[in-house]
Amino acid sequence: MVFFKKKKKTFLQQKIVFRVQICRCKCPREALVVASKAKGVESVELEGQEKDLVAVVGDGIDIVDLADRLRKKLGRAGIVRVSPLD
Repeated sequence: MVFFKKKKKTFLQQKIVFRVQICRCKCPREALVVASKAKGVESVELEGQEKDLVAVVGDGIDIVDLADRLRKKLGRAGIVRVSPLD
């Protein structure tokens, strides 16, 4: 008898940077919480001088869904950059 294992679908690990609207002191924390709950996310951090950029690193992240979730929670959110991670 031969058993075949399904190969796990691997995606390219990527870094996605979103620009969010910071309107009050809790917004950066809320952005980090929303981004960390997305499927496939490995790390989340704030970037930029004004801490208005959320950098998400992960494997197989649904970028549009994550942008919609950030928009619902924070008001304004846009995709700035998507790049493969070396």
